[in-house]
Amino acid sequence: MAETSSWFGPSERALEFGAQYAHVLGQWGALFIAASALVESNVALGKLAVDSSTEFENWVKQTAAGPWNWMSPDSLQKFMSQFSAGKPAS
Repeated sequence: MAETSSWFGPSERALEFGAQYAHVLGQWGALFIAASALVESNVALGKLAVDSSTEFENWVKQTAAGPWNWMSPDSLQKFMSQFSAGKPAS
């Protein structure tokens, strides 16, 4: 049986339990703080992913509309079909 420090005081075991309980609560608090920071980081990463994919899509569209696009296979095929004999130009 655990000893008490005085008639009305808590036992050593009760003090140890209280200290361990406070430690566990502190660890849960640290876990929730870390989880909150992780969620914030993931939200920021998601926003950056959307921005970068939009930026990449715009870059692809601008590249496709660039002045060098006249040498694309589709453009060359259309251009050369104008000169083929017996085929109407489209």
